[in-house]
Amino acid sequence: ADIMAVFDPSGGKPVLPHGGTFSANPVSMRAGLAALQLLDHAAFSRLAAMGDRLRAGINAAFAQHGVAGQAVGAGSLLKVHFTARAVVDYRSALPAPAEARALATFMLGLLNRGVFAASYGLMALSTPMSDVDIDHVIGAASDAIGDVARSC
Repeated sequence: ADIMAVFDPSGGKPVLPHGGTFSANPVSMRAGLAALQLLDHAAFSRLAAMGDRLRAGINAAFAQHGVAGQAVGAGSLLKVHFTARAVVDYRSALPAPAEARALATFMLGLLNRGVFAASYGLMALSTPMSDVDIDHVIGAASDAIGDVARSC
């Protein structure tokens, strides 16, 4: 109770204001519960296998097109970097100006092929995705890497 009291607005302005778009929303709580019930070991294993396949496919596309780059990540998450250097920390992940331009070309290429990812190269897979979806993303990524190769 003493910890939660810092959020209590009943005596005026709370010590620590807190708000949330979905705070205490019963529909959000039920959706969250359903997600937790469905995200079992098999679901996480399937997502990890799809992530491995997608990263391998994108890395093969880099090699195929002769473009320096790599898809790194774990499980259902991956990030695309247009560099051959090892990406091991925040500093090594920062793109040089030419790498940033290549990433922007790549991201536009993905978008033009029906794949939406974060503008900084992050992708996240989800349980409704299928092998067909992964194949589509690999194909779109390969074509977009081709766009980068042609733009250099």
